[in-house]
Amino acid sequence: MLKRLELLLILLAILAINLHLLLWPGATIITIISFSGLALLYPFLSLALFIDDSTSISPTAMLPGLPFSISLIGILFKLQSWPGYEVNLLIGSLALIALIINRFSQKDTAQKLSYSILTKRAIPLLVITLFMLALPKYAWIETKYSEYPEYIEAIKLRDSNPNNKVFQQQLDSIITNQTH
Repeated sequence: MLKRLELLLILLAILAINLHLLLWPGATIITIISFSGLALLYPFLSLALFIDDSTSISPTAMLPGLPFSISLIGILFKLQSWPGYEVNLLIGSLALIALIINRFSQKDTAQKLSYSILTKRAIPLLVITLFMLALPKYAWIETKYSEYPEYIEAIKLRDSNPNNKVFQQQLDSIITNQTH
């Protein structure tokens, strides 16, 4: 059940990224639902992978899923152009690297199998997280709004001085003119 839900949310996240690039109006809500859903799912998915009949449920079994959640929230923040994505992506990538290193240092066969299942998910997510971290600050916005250079410049001006009301009003007027 969890694996099917994971697959559905991953497909929804891929769809959301494509819809973002097409400037589809509903892309934001689909992005938030898919990435937040995955971020909430991964601690429980790791719990399901690490629990067998002989062990009791402990909160530490959820810990391997936290790097996934942190990375996914960082990716969500980057896609939405929200502040704080750098911190989430950096912490998430470092935690994923630690998880992968821990997997290769495991001696216990049962734990090694559980970690290998997580590693199959961790390596692709680490690559995506590092890619998003390496992207320049405005690369996503410049790609997404490549047909609206005045909008990109207005965002850069507003970000350079967020307390300047004139820059915010200029950005608002561009948004209003583009929607009509």
